[in-house]
Amino acid sequence: MTHATLRTRRDAVEAVTELFQQKVGAASMVALRELVAALQRPSPVGDTLARAVVSILDETPAARKLAGSGLGEVLSQTDADARLDTLTVDDENDEWAATELLGAGETAARLGIARASLDNWRRAHKILAFRKGVRNFVYPARQFARQGPLEGLDRVRQHFDADDTAWEWLVTPNRFTGGMEPIEWLRKGKVDDVAHAAEGALDYQ
Repeated sequence: MTHATLRTRRDAVEAVTELFQQKVGAASMVALRELVAALQRPSPVGDTLARAVVSILDETPAARKLAGSGLGEVLSQTDADARLDTLTVDDENDEWAATELLGAGETAARLGIARASLDNWRRAHKILAFRKGVRNFVYPARQFARQGPLEGLDRVRQHFDADDTAWEWLVTPNRFTGGMEPIEWLRKGKVDDVAHAAEGALDYQ
């Protein structure tokens, strides 16, 4: 209730009562005891009552101490990554990738190569990979031929900002690759044609 609406004594009493109830509800026991003591006197002394009222109106609520068990257990980086991986929700449906997605170990085993070679190819963008969890990756199976990646994947990747964006383009029929998926042209050895099409891919988005 604002000053503009305080037209009668009743309005004023109601406004003061409402405000005081709010303040009393948040007051400390010390301030409340002081107010009760002042009001219980047969003839309350003005100064004492005023101090008790001002104490409640001006009082800053006491700080609350939150109870808890602290920061909890400190984990090693390996354990922390493992826990984060268990919280990650993975889409088990591989249809969006238009191919089977393989973990690093399975990919290396199928190709008959060392896992370190797979990591090196990924870092050099000679193959495309999608993150799974914090530290793991999955690899589209269609990008491999025999014991290595299809030639030209690195030339395609340089025109995109991420592996998944490049892969989506590779498995989407394209008018610049005869209405076929660009990755099929890579399989046919048309590396220069696919690289040229990828160069202008983002110009039409």
